This record gives sequence, C-alpha cells and structure tokens, in this order.
Amino acid sequence: MVLSDRDIRAAIDAGRIGIDPFDPKCVQPASVDIRLDHRFRVFRSSRHAFIDLARPLDDITELVQVPPKTPFILHPNEFVLGSTRERIRLPDDMVSRVEGKSSLG
Repeated sequence: MVLSDRDIRAAIDAGRIGIDPFDPKCVQPASVDIRLDHRFRVFRSSRHAFIDLARPLDDITELVQVPPKTPFILHPNEFVLGSTRERIRLPDDMVSRVEGKSSLG
C-alpha cells in the first residue's frame, strides 16, 4: 500500500517514520522528496575489469566532493554511488524505494 501525504505526515508525527533533517515542504501527494548529497563514490572501471574481493578495495573507487552550486557530471557508462542529505528511519512493517526525479524528462 502506498501512503498518502496525510498518512506520511501522521506517521512522521507519530514517530513511525523518521527523516532527519525533515522539511515539511518535501512531502508530496504520495512521497517525500529527498535530496542528493554532495559526496559521490566514482568507480574506476577503466582500471579494473572485475572486482576481486580478496584484494584491498581502496583503488576501486574515488571519493568526489562537489562544491555547492557546482554540477556533478555523470558521463556515459560511468557508475557512481551517491548518498542523500537525509537519514531515513522506517519501522519493520514498512518499505520504501528511491527513484530519480528529473524536470528534464
């Protein structure tokens, strides 16, 4: 079942859903907008054809910190891991999913 904005707000008010920091303006009709943080892990796939977990992982990714108001360019065939500015807490009887949001497509 997808929660409505009213249900989302009630669950937050009751402490069942935790979002830190929380901005009430981010609650949408059936979702909550979260923001991408400024730190990314960029995989160096050109250096490794595969990941060998028996070896140190230090040189597999590079931490990139993007300054404020600076775009992050994701190149074709590049893989990155990003994190959100918000920390989310859910009870055991709820799940969530994260989807990209774009005003371009």
